[in-house]
Amino acid sequence: MANNIYLVIDREAGQFVVIDPSIESSPVLQRAHELEASGLRLQAIWNTHGHFDHIFDNHLWKTAFNVPLLMHDADLFFVERLREQAMWFGFEPPEQVIPDQFLQDGQTLRLGRHEAQVLHTPGHSPGSVSFYFAESEFCVSGDVIFPGGAGRVDLPGASATQLEASLRLLTSLPGQTRLLPGHFDATTVGHEKLSNPALLNAAAFFQQT
Repeated sequence: MANNIYLVIDREAGQFVVIDPSIESSPVLQRAHELEASGLRLQAIWNTHGHFDHIFDNHLWKTAFNVPLLMHDADLFFVERLREQAMWFGFEPPEQVIPDQFLQDGQTLRLGRHEAQVLHTPGHSPGSVSFYFAESEFCVSGDVIFPGGAGRVDLPGASATQLEASLRLLTSLPGQTRLLPGHFDATTVGHEKLSNPALLNAAAFFQQT
């Protein structure tokens, strides 16, 4: 389903995390094994939200590395129904993994010498979060915002009102901040503020979606 999987790496500290191990993540898993063979260590699995295409391979990674899984508890509903979600879309159901830790808005996560702030950005799903690395000027934003668009609000638990607020939050970050979405290419806060119809004419955009 053309998901993006992210490995965020601090080579000096010898640590990395994986964000949203999705469908057919085996090539990225192999890359993670190569990183471990070179002396780096996977610290955790972070999920931006609980939709099946973003958590599909959690079990594969958990089995391979035995590291903690982190996500927001408002999306536990989707984790518990992972098999049903996958079957609705015609996929062979994977094994579910219950998170080890639940993320909180404003929480700080450490990765080696770096910090990521957890931003609760609901709307596409109740427990959507974004991971903001302020020092490195990027934010892994899940399915909240895309180049020229925003996440769907026609799924269970979605809310156009909440998504609008989350879009405003993300685009209040500095303009040079790179947004790394769950699908499609990277963009920047500054670019989206000038061109994204979900921000320029939110009422009309969400009426169409």
